[in-house]
Amino acid sequence: MNLPTREQCLQILKDSNVPGNIVAHLKKVCEFSLKICDLLEKKGIKVNKKLVAAGALLHDIKKADSEDHIVQGHELVKSLGFPEVALIIKKHGLSYLDNPEFVPKTWEEKIVFYADKRIKNDKIVSVDERFEYIKQRYKRGDVEKEINFTKKIEKELLRKAKLE
Repeated sequence: MNLPTREQCLQILKDSNVPGNIVAHLKKVCEFSLKICDLLEKKGIKVNKKLVAAGALLHDIKKADSEDHIVQGHELVKSLGFPEVALIIKKHGLSYLDNPEFVPKTWEEKIVFYADKRIKNDKIVSVDERFEYIKQRYKRGDVEKEINFTKKIEKELLRKAKLE
């Protein structure tokens, strides 16, 4: 498995002209994701932390300049030679939850998906607060299905543990 280092991810973001506010969000999602990894490892669950970190750092690489940042980000990172990281990007969004191809299934995919739903800009917030922001920012009406899906993953990952 070919995985980019943190430094390589940051260089890829720089080369892709990703705005500073998005990079700040990506770094915070990465930090939060790694806390979840630690929590799971304490429970005896093996997680590929390098894959999680790379996926977290690159998941919004096309956010600022694409109509469909999920598909475009997936394609870009795959073309750079990181297909496993590209899969995490493909499965971090809410737009395609009806399509099994886009639903997070592995621990690594679920961690990045969930961490992204807990980071508003570069601050850790509750799932409810994050979805309130998503509704307003993206003019989304009913997000009940997406909230329920996210909370199901939260329960699976955290099992009553509190992460801040």
